[in-house]
Amino acid sequence: MRVPLAAAVVLCFAGCCFYYVPRVGQSPPPFPRPAKPEEPAPGGDPTVRVRLTAGGTADLRSSSGLTLASVSSQHLVGPNRSVQVALDEGQIIVSGGPAALRATDTLAVAAADSGLVRVGDRSYRGRILFFRSKDGDLAVVNALGLEEYLLGVVPCEIGPINVRTLEAAKAQAVAARSFTLTRLGRRKGLGHDLFDSYRRDQEYRGTERETELSRQAVQTTRGEVLEYDGEVCEALYHANCGGVTAKGSKPYLKSVPDTPGHVRGRKAYCAGRPHFTWQTSISRDSLDAVASRFSAKKCRVRGCDVDTDRSGRAEYVELATDRGRVRVRGSEFRMAMGLKSTAFTMTMRNRYVSFAGRGWGHGAGMCQHGAMAQAEAGADYREILRHYYSGANLEKRY
Repeated sequence: MRVPLAAAVVLCFAGCCFYYVPRVGQSPPPFPRPAKPEEPAPGGDPTVRVRLTAGGTADLRSSSGLTLASVSSQHLVGPNRSVQVALDEGQIIVSGGPAALRATDTLAVAAADSGLVRVGDRSYRGRILFFRSKDGDLAVVNALGLEEYLLGVVPCEIGPINVRTLEAAKAQAVAARSFTLTRLGRRKGLGHDLFDSYRRDQEYRGTERETELSRQAVQTTRGEVLEYDGEVCEALYHANCGGVTAKGSKPYLKSVPDTPGHVRGRKAYCAGRPHFTWQTSISRDSLDAVASRFSAKKCRVRGCDVDTDRSGRAEYVELATDRGRVRVRGSEFRMAMGLKSTAFTMTMRNRYVSFAGRGWGHGAGMCQHGAMAQAEAGADYREILRHYYSGANLEKRY
């Protein structure tokens, strides 16, 4: 789900906002290659590396000026002056000043006086790293402390926060912190830990969505994580469970009714929220195209059957076609059809297929809409976390 430091840079030449510093020989660069994920950030929390969604060129600037450093050289850019970073024949090139900078290794960019780096239309804390990715594209990675990272995640993931939903935001901060720690180092060969999208990890837009309340949610839970049997939990979460959470692969991700005391038959916390129930229809041609893709041969769907689990979510979808039966995992079918969740029923009607569903997202772990309703009813973040993560303990890691 979803949802700025001014200081002048001293320049060598009057009126010049970009200058070249000769190769530094044996002197170590001020910004080395990306740190290992286990190394702490200046604040004592782990360093997180987030790959940003970017095109082939990145436009950079900062109100406090920039330092651009590679292994062999360093450049300074004046306040509010823009430079462009791109990839050219395997090299990182910087343009926009009197002398172009080229780097064959990682280029690290930081704002002066701990300011913010503006990349395109978003501002980021920490450093911005540029290097050639394994797929040959320009990789743009934001390296910063975990707590700084969460400042950008929490408001994007939980959505608008007010005083009544602050405890839900705190629960979101703990869940996101726990999830992040389980991701550190998993993508060592790629040069980053997470992507900046909820479609692959967590939604992160730098400082774009930060508010005083979202910062409070992160700061008051600093270092707190969920643990199970001494290990940090992969604390999954989603927008709306549709009344019952899904069973995950971990023992603390049980399927539970999203009701007071987990009692079935009572009104769900997330009831009445957007996407608690939904309906949509698609053409039979679209369903045929999906069936053809999964069966690897062109076919037409004649009938369907949905195998559900105890939470009412599709485990498998069986499609009867004119070329035989096609069996598809519910999660794969959901993504292929663009459905909000796997909690659905489907009915074939003439030229259309109708879906009636519940919830939005994978359904495992914390239901964000349910968490907000619990906060509004007076629950604190510890109660909310206990409700969704069975048997997990709240611990302070740093």
